[in-house]
Amino acid sequence: MLAKDFDLFKQRYAENCKTKSSNPAILELYSFLLKHEVVDSDVWTVGGGNDTVVSLLARYFSDEDWKELETELENWTTNQLEIFTECIVEGSAESDTDVTNSTVMNRFYLLKKLLAIGEKRDRLRNDIFLRLIDNIEFLDKCQSISFEDATALAHYFDYSERIQDEKYNDDLVIATLRAMIERASR
Repeated sequence: MLAKDFDLFKQRYAENCKTKSSNPAILELYSFLLKHEVVDSDVWTVGGGNDTVVSLLARYFSDEDWKELETELENWTTNQLEIFTECIVEGSAESDTDVTNSTVMNRFYLLKKLLAIGEKRDRLRNDIFLRLIDNIEFLDKCQSISFEDATALAHYFDYSERIQDEKYNDDLVIATLRAMIERASR
């Protein structure tokens, strides 16, 4: 979406529109989120909204767009960030099964940024974090996470403390994190 086209769209959603970007790929993504932000949550969970967001990311985003999006996320409302987090961990695209898929890894790096924003907004245990917990299986798709990134993400889950507690032995979150860390350490 071109900036001039987005200006008309922005007038309609002026109250919730927080983007500062003029990047066409980001504006396309943001306009979809903004348009559907206050509608029934079924748009996101069963209506294909999550998949649409992932498809937009896969089709339109270059390496530079991903970098700019990471910076732009700081401008979005917490509600928009929570919806976007749901999309990147729940949504899928045809190429998600490809272990070298850069879109999956770019989504992972955005997750790190989203968690940092949530923490910065003094919301460590917020819906951004909860969305990841509910969709922890997303991490299984991320095949090329570095050990440093894996341990940094595990920190949000108090992983080092939880693995020592027997009550978490069968916990899906801990098992997924353990597998991610083991994969990253090879």
